[in-house]
Amino acid sequence: MEKTIVISPHTLAVVGEELSNGQFYTNIMSFHEEDDQEIDMSAKKVMDIACREFGISLRGLIEGSKMLSRITHKPPIAIDRVSGMYFFPTESPQNRSCSWIAHSHVLELEKTERGTNIIFKNGRELFVPASYHTIINQLYRTAQFRYLLTNKMEDIWNEHDYVSESTWLHPAYTRTRQVRRQNYHSVPMNDPQIKE
Repeated sequence: MEKTIVISPHTLAVVGEELSNGQFYTNIMSFHEEDDQEIDMSAKKVMDIACREFGISLRGLIEGSKMLSRITHKPPIAIDRVSGMYFFPTESPQNRSCSWIAHSHVLELEKTERGTNIIFKNGRELFVPASYHTIINQLYRTAQFRYLLTNKMEDIWNEHDYVSESTWLHPAYTRTRQVRRQNYHSVPMNDPQIKE
């Protein structure tokens, strides 16, 4: 039976590694360690399968990110912006050993002699053989990309009276709904003007 690849909002990182025999494998690091998965394929392939489950290829997300953010090297991607699944690569996404880090889960970074230790919000840690400068730059780029994408989506929502998707969970609509709720003055139940 083929193992299902699960990348979700609980995924901390998709870690690619090359074995001494030239084969690649991937560790999908989850919020709970017991949910981690090891898969006998490259991280690039794992990410492409995960992206396609959301309706677009890894290449398509990378190209879209480059177009919106103008980040040409190691651009971050949004697998699913609604659930906050933004990932950034630790090296060129063309490399089959490239690891992908979930932006929302990163708490802090520690500089080491051989690379960077990423500390996640739940206390788990991951060492990546990339410089501290590279990883911090990737964090900032992803934050900028999230900002640009959120603004673009809010502009679309605000410019059109009708959007085919449900507006219930959209941030702009949620804010509007909250303002309406604050401005609504409910009539007290003991008001004498209310007749049964």
